[in-house]
Amino acid sequence: MRGPLDIDEQAAAIAATWPTFRLLWREGRSAAWEGTLTPIFQPFTVRMTYRAPHVVELFRPRAMQPYVEVLQPRLRPRPGDPEGELPHAYYTGPGATDVILCLFDPDTGEWSPWMSLAETTVPWTIDWIASYEGWRATGRWTGGGRHPDAGSREAAA
Repeated sequence: MRGPLDIDEQAAAIAATWPTFRLLWREGRSAAWEGTLTPIFQPFTVRMTYRAPHVVELFRPRAMQPYVEVLQPRLRPRPGDPEGELPHAYYTGPGATDVILCLFDPDTGEWSPWMSLAETTVPWTIDWIASYEGWRATGRWTGGGRHPDAGSREAAA
């Protein structure tokens, strides 16, 4: 059985599938990309960071997940919103304003390092941003997903 995709394979797939994404840096098993996506109304600049896991980390789903941040425009929370002040996002620490997007449930095996970031994470980011734009316009989150605690400002794992 073949192992997880290494960082070179992930980088090649992103370059081939999303030519507007640029590799910001690559070091060992880690890399970061930046690109612009326009799901509905406006362009969003995002940064995706990923570290291909060691074998021992394959049993810790949160340690091996890719992280996506929206750089511009700044995401706007809605304090008191029933969906949460910013649905399906993890704040990077107590009182933090920067967030990591919640693109999948790491506890259900929706993503693994055997999967291509280009075929999963980038399209899921487009879906998340489209849901965000709809939520900002209507107050209703249509992106689905599990809400462990809708009002939580939990830190990313």
